[in-house]
Amino acid sequence: MHIAVMRGIYFIEGAPQEAKFIEAVSTELNGFFSQNQLKSLDDVKEKMYSYILSKGGNCLIDFKYGQRSTFWKSIFGMDDVLWYASGKIATIDPALIPKYKRA
Repeated sequence: MHIAVMRGIYFIEGAPQEAKFIEAVSTELNGFFSQNQLKSLDDVKEKMYSYILSKGGNCLIDFKYGQRSTFWKSIFGMDDVLWYASGKIATIDPALIPKYKRA
């Protein structure tokens, strides 16, 4: 399973069995007049970071992310690509993380 760390928060593409679920969450970077294609996955993680901490979590399990285009913005000739992400806020003992990292 792939695991990335941002300032102490683990973004885990999978669900370690020891993780304790708190709450599902999803977000997107979709400013109407912003240049979304210039944003990155790190910008999405940054947006989720504070929310995860506020809920008492230290990880986001079943982390899924990507880019998609929006119909309405494309009609107006604007940047129609946005980043999105979802997952489940959880807690996990950091000592267990190496067990789940890809070799």
